[in-house]
Amino acid sequence: MKRRKMLSEVDKRIIGGFVTALLLLVVTMFFSYRNMSQFRSITFEVSHTQEVLFQIEGIYSNLLEIESSRRGFLLYGEKSFEDTYKQRSRDIAVHLDSLKKLVADNAAQLGSLDTLGQLIAQKIALGTMESVGIGQLPAPPNRNSLTGKRLTDAIRRVSEGMKSRERDLLGRRVSLANASNRQFYQLYVAFGLIILVIIIITLYIFRGRMKERQAAENALRQRSEEIRDLYDNAPCGYHSLDDRGNFIEINNTLLRWLGYNKDEVVYKKNFSDFLKEEEREVFRSNFQLFKEGGRADAVEFELVRSNGTSFPAILNATAVVDGNGKFIKDRASIFDITARKQAEEKAHFLNAELEAFSYSVSHDLRAPLRSIDSYTKIIAEEYNDKLDDEGKRLISIVMRNAVRMARLIDDLLDFSRLGRKELVKSTFSMNFLVQSVLEEMEVRNDDPRIFLKNEIALDAWGDKKTIRQVWYNLISNAIKYSSKVYRTELTFGCYSESRRQVYFIKDNGVGFDMAYYDKLFGVFQRLHSAKEYDGTGVGLALSHRIVSRHGGNIWAESSPGKGATFYFSIPTKNTKDDS
Repeated sequence: MKRRKMLSEVDKRIIGGFVTALLLLVVTMFFSYRNMSQFRSITFEVSHTQEVLFQIEGIYSNLLEIESSRRGFLLYGEKSFEDTYKQRSRDIAVHLDSLKKLVADNAAQLGSLDTLGQLIAQKIALGTMESVGIGQLPAPPNRNSLTGKRLTDAIRRVSEGMKSRERDLLGRRVSLANASNRQFYQLYVAFGLIILVIIIITLYIFRGRMKERQAAENALRQRSEEIRDLYDNAPCGYHSLDDRGNFIEINNTLLRWLGYNKDEVVYKKNFSDFLKEEEREVFRSNFQLFKEGGRADAVEFELVRSNGTSFPAILNATAVVDGNGKFIKDRASIFDITARKQAEEKAHFLNAELEAFSYSVSHDLRAPLRSIDSYTKIIAEEYNDKLDDEGKRLISIVMRNAVRMARLIDDLLDFSRLGRKELVKSTFSMNFLVQSVLEEMEVRNDDPRIFLKNEIALDAWGDKKTIRQVWYNLISNAIKYSSKVYRTELTFGCYSESRRQVYFIKDNGVGFDMAYYDKLFGVFQRLHSAKEYDGTGVGLALSHRIVSRHGGNIWAESSPGKGATFYFSIPTKNTKDDS
């Protein structure tokens, strides 16, 4: 979680750097746009000023030409001078009109323009009068020349004033433009440097992030390869089937066992293709039940290899479903149990031989044991008066050991018969079974020396007769090893676990040391001497064998002087049993 949080902070820094750079870029673009707008405005104003100066120069230039044409006309009287005079007068009118439009927003210039217009009008009117008077009346050239000169000087002054104001405006506008450009370039360079620094820092962080991500991807890839190697080369077979039972995944181990390669199996083979003919229909029907139930445990199949041979296998599987509970695929593991089957066959053979031997020995021992018992009783009855006390004591020892030997042979026969007896399973009340065993043993709650508490509430699935023998042995032991306490207390109970039910009996007897627990369920193994407590040491071994044949377990918890609790579990009714 710490690592993930650190990477998240790095990501935030990278994103923050890019966002900051983007914001600065947007600000730079905004100032660039504003500067360009100002520059266009100033450029327009400069151009406007230049146009005003041009128009003023045009007026003054045309006025000079008018003056020149007037003098030429007065001196030579040629018609061409008069035409030039009239044309330049019209041009001046055009310039004045344009100039009026240009300076319409400038009151000072507009006032000067009005004055200039009046002066030019007087100047043109003076020239017109002079041209009309030629050849008619003698003109007073000196007075007109002085008036014309004064008007020309006045026009020059007004024009120069207007040009001076426009030049001042031009200077201020150029200065403003230069200042704006300097400010923009300074801002542009500063923002550019900041953006460059942010980008460099962000790229550095991003580079480190990419290195971390690359390292994480490499580690993940290596881990994935390790997991894939573990999947492919595990000591057991793994596979997945789709909803029709076709292979969509399979590991190398199972492929080696079957003698195929992956391309021959995945999306091309059905699981039933590797089964014997008689097992295929069983698989199809049970596969549908598996998809509905979602689990299969310890299912045995005989899988057929590519060369036609077969091997026994045991399968465990769980279903993978989507959010709506629809089956997607299964996850299954398969174990080759050839070695186990061979061991079981060998064990069955050895058990059969041992049972036959035990049965034979037990029967062979009965005849001499009966003879010993019979002759000992005859001696005790017919020669009782001829035996001294030591002889009577020895005869009594022989008779007691003969009885014990007979019980031992009976237990041994029961133990040997159990291996051959078929279990007949059914559902029954475990509470009633325990109660019937107590009644048979004449163990009642009204006995002041015994306290019984039966809290068994779960029914059982199993062979009722052999389970009864388990309870008989456990209750007998509990009573026997609690016989030396003031009051025997027996508590019966149960609880349920995953796919099994556990039953127990608790006593308040002598108990035992858990250091010797491994001897508890062995044949002829005893944790207490025969002088203290009578018994053959076969009862718990017999109970262990009965529970094991049911597919359950038996165990105990105890400490010296604090009683003992014996547990045994048997599986709940499953699909296989149900069928």
